[in-house]
Amino acid sequence: MANVPGIDVSYWDAGIDWPKVRATSQRFVFAKATESVTYKDPTFDDNWFGAKSAGMLRGAYHFFRCNVDANKQADYFINYVRTVKDDGELPPVLDLETNDGVNKEKIVPAVKTWLDRVEAAFGKKPIIYSGQYFLQDYLVVAGGGPPAWAKNYPLWLAQYPNQYQEGMKPALPRGWFNWTFWQYSDKGTINGINAKVDMNIYNGTLEELYKFAGAKLPVQTTKTYTVKKGDSFETIANDFGVTVRELAAANPQLLSAGTKLTIPVAVAIPQESGSSPTSTTGSATSTSTTPQRTHTVSAGETLSFIAVKYSVTVAEIASVNNIANINNIKVGQVLIIP
Repeated sequence: MANVPGIDVSYWDAGIDWPKVRATSQRFVFAKATESVTYKDPTFDDNWFGAKSAGMLRGAYHFFRCNVDANKQADYFINYVRTVKDDGELPPVLDLETNDGVNKEKIVPAVKTWLDRVEAAFGKKPIIYSGQYFLQDYLVVAGGGPPAWAKNYPLWLAQYPNQYQEGMKPALPRGWFNWTFWQYSDKGTINGINAKVDMNIYNGTLEELYKFAGAKLPVQTTKTYTVKKGDSFETIANDFGVTVRELAAANPQLLSAGTKLTIPVAVAIPQESGSSPTSTTGSATSTSTTPQRTHTVSAGETLSFIAVKYSVTVAEIASVNNIANINNIKVGQVLIIP
């Protein structure tokens, strides 16, 4: 069974090093944006721009409160996601986990209200996230099955086996016949995240995931990097957001100081017909004649935000500015933009 690994994150996973996450083969992320009409996740911007700079597909989710007006919750979510002026690639997500003391007769129409309002705003049919038993108990109509419209929405199922193994499938709720995403663990360990993280897979190939997201599959290009003393395949892969396997496959030679490595990277937007990818140097010793760009850090900016602004990676900015901790930049600091 083909599948694609990904994660979902929130405030509890703050301080993520996104190139390192991408280097573990994660290809998509869902980031918490809002809950009810009173909570906005303060790490949403960092997660949103950080994942994009690392070349990952992104979707935003809203934690639904069944005892709060659904129209107001939809507007709250829409307005907050729109503040980043970037809708992401993956559809928005409705997170259904608690009934808040509300019965199923009220939950079903409230859920549909949120789904309709958010779809109208983003032009994408939202994903329903929930667990098997919640769907069977609360998103049901007379007769015990889900409402007829439920089959029109992608299902993201939360279900944790004792030990996940490649090829496993989740048990579907009664009346549901397919799943799109499966959250199979809430205790994952990922390089680049200093907390337990939710682990997911997409039910399909990478090409199918990009088609589902309405995004273009990245084209492959290369950069070059001069190995420095103390470098390893792992540290270089983490810096550039590629896997060790991808890096090693492109560089069968032995690793030693002074060696020039080919770094396989993905470009999200294919170049125009007739042009060809060019190589750039990923080390501070580049002799490029391109005029040097600089950026002065403003209040509230992060390295991830700046990387997206200039269409470069966090690793590239950190490398040319000798930044050891990507979460530690200061207002007024002047950065060289490669």
